[in-house]
Amino acid sequence: MIIQKILKEWSSALKFFENKKVCIIFRKGGIHEKDFVQTEDFFGFFPTFEHESKDTVKPQYGNIKYLLNDKVGYSGLGELNYFGKIISSYQISSIDQLSQLDPFYIWEQKYLVDRFNFRPKNPLRCYLLDVFKVKLPKRIEYDSKKAAGCTSWFELTNAVNVHSYDRINDDFQVRKAMKILDVLS
Repeated sequence: MIIQKILKEWSSALKFFENKKVCIIFRKGGIHEKDFVQTEDFFGFFPTFEHESKDTVKPQYGNIKYLLNDKVGYSGLGELNYFGKIISSYQISSIDQLSQLDPFYIWEQKYLVDRFNFRPKNPLRCYLLDVFKVKLPKRIEYDSKKAAGCTSWFELTNAVNVHSYDRINDDFQVRKAMKILDVLS
């Protein structure tokens, strides 16, 4: 598996994916992006803490690293521990739909409502992901200036090849989420 593109995702969300065995994210695009651009390729995950706080994450899912104020910086070097692929995409057209998906995400309702209302002309999208944990984390290099800030994606300086990994998703959990998402769409 060759990984070139990296998606920035909350550290707590990555741990949630691993524990709950279902992977759902919501995107509209960062402040420096007009829209979230979906990719068909496999991509790596870069754990972030910029927006993660006691007010944005359900209390039972907050990452202890955040509570210790240990922030991940953008040094240009890191480790690839997870990678994934978008399975399907759904438009969220009402706040009510967010409530029905509550068991499948870590974010506080208020945070998602704020995201829903941000740039109202752009729809909030829900992405169901297939996620994999790398057995032997890979060293990655990237341009720290391009990775920092409110952007969703950045490119690695050199693609990495991942040979040994485990799938995180549980098919039963994914089917439960898909059933709800299919009804909502």
